[in-house]
Amino acid sequence: MDAKQLLKKLKHTTEEAQMLKIIPKLGKYAKGKTVENALVASSKSNSEKVRAASIDALLTNPHKRIKKLVMAHINDTNEVKMKCFEYLGYHRMKQAEPLLLAHLNDADHWVRYFAVLNIGDMSSYELIENVEKHLENENNDVVRSGGYLTLYLLSETDADMEYNRQKLIELLNSTDEEARFVTINTLTDIGAHFEKEKVIQAFSERLEIEKDKDNVAVLKWGIRVLKYYR
Repeated sequence: MDAKQLLKKLKHTTEEAQMLKIIPKLGKYAKGKTVENALVASSKSNSEKVRAASIDALLTNPHKRIKKLVMAHINDTNEVKMKCFEYLGYHRMKQAEPLLLAHLNDADHWVRYFAVLNIGDMSSYELIENVEKHLENENNDVVRSGGYLTLYLLSETDADMEYNRQKLIELLNSTDEEARFVTINTLTDIGAHFEKEKVIQAFSERLEIEKDKDNVAVLKWGIRVLKYYR
């Protein structure tokens, strides 16, 4: 279905479920002015999910208008603001660094996770000490996983990279199922870049004791990906 057909369907529906099927598909056309206008309009929806989906679909659109829109939603509901954080990181909007730092103290651990993750995505080397200091007192393993990934991405030496990767490997044994899930995915993404055998071994050891079916599936997938990565 092309952009014209998707826009037509979107125009003729007010049902949230249907809109949430259409809006993500418009993402690949998000730089086009007509699609951009439609997604901007849907970002004003009363539905949190529709607003979040609209901002997510606009991820690759670099226009100043969209950057202003994202900044205007930065204090929206948690689901929406997390999509805003992804946009900030993707476009490396350095002026938003203070906002991401402020959200490291948010009550919601997923908000903290996406805030710290996108500090890494925007290559904020000057915030390394801030992230390290935050991790000293962070007790949620999902957030700690995101923090160590950010420190890994910002590492300036091989020793630092190895230290932060080892911290991630340790989190494979977290008691938090969500933390294990995000960490497995993270290690799959970065594990292929050097010493992948260490990650494969860690995954294999975790697989022997993992009880959560989603984590079992993603561990098996990660092992396959790493084994066949060249």
